[in-house]
Amino acid sequence: MSSSPFLLLSPALPSELLTYILNHHIHPTTLVICSSRLEFLACLADDVLQGTAHPDEVAPGEHSARTSTSAPTPEIQDMKQEQARQRQHRLLSSPLYQIATSRHIRVVYIPTVTHLRAYLSVFSPDDSKVPTPPASLNSSGKYTPCIILYGFLEMHRDTSEWSAQGLGNSASALVELGYRLSWQTIVIEPRKHISTLSFEDSLREDVPFLSGGGRRLGPDAEAGGWTGRTVEVGRVMKRWFDFQLGEWDINLNENK
Repeated sequence: MSSSPFLLLSPALPSELLTYILNHHIHPTTLVICSSRLEFLACLADDVLQGTAHPDEVAPGEHSARTSTSAPTPEIQDMKQEQARQRQHRLLSSPLYQIATSRHIRVVYIPTVTHLRAYLSVFSPDDSKVPTPPASLNSSGKYTPCIILYGFLEMHRDTSEWSAQGLGNSASALVELGYRLSWQTIVIEPRKHISTLSFEDSLREDVPFLSGGGRRLGPDAEAGGWTGRTVEVGRVMKRWFDFQLGEWDINLNENK
């Protein structure tokens, strides 16, 4: 993975996020979940349940809906299921090293944009109540300390801050924190099991320039366009971050 200090990685399932952190990060890495604790745990439970369900165990009507669209080949489907089983097996089995690592990673839940900006402005690793690991477990010399935000863009969506101005204000606070601490900053968006939207497509979504400066047009507020000038999300985030596939997508591409 690139050594860039500011990364926007491709969307990940909750289980993929946790596996990535357990594989590559340890104290004083901080994981900021941009949602409530209850919401994140519900998504994680749903992720695990969907990943471990038998292919025949689908809701009524779901099979026909899936087969009517372009389904992945059996080889790709088997590969995804095997990766999901391996990922979830590790999370559910709780090996000793995983338990030891997770105890020394700081996790914070922040549900609103206002709270996020306030948290970033006063963030200090010295405030953490998470204990420093023993020297035998501390990999700080091997890995750069990180602050990882999960759901940064999703938090702004459907709020008055869903704009180039709003995203820029939050991103600048995050980047300023990374420079101040000399930490790597990583943004990862949530992904669902059934999603046809690619990483590149998600970055092409339009947002208005100014917070509160645009509104949706048309009878469907979600699908309608914006009034006034707009810009793609990718262009806004490109000012601050380098874009990169996460290892969960890189491994899949390499095995195709």
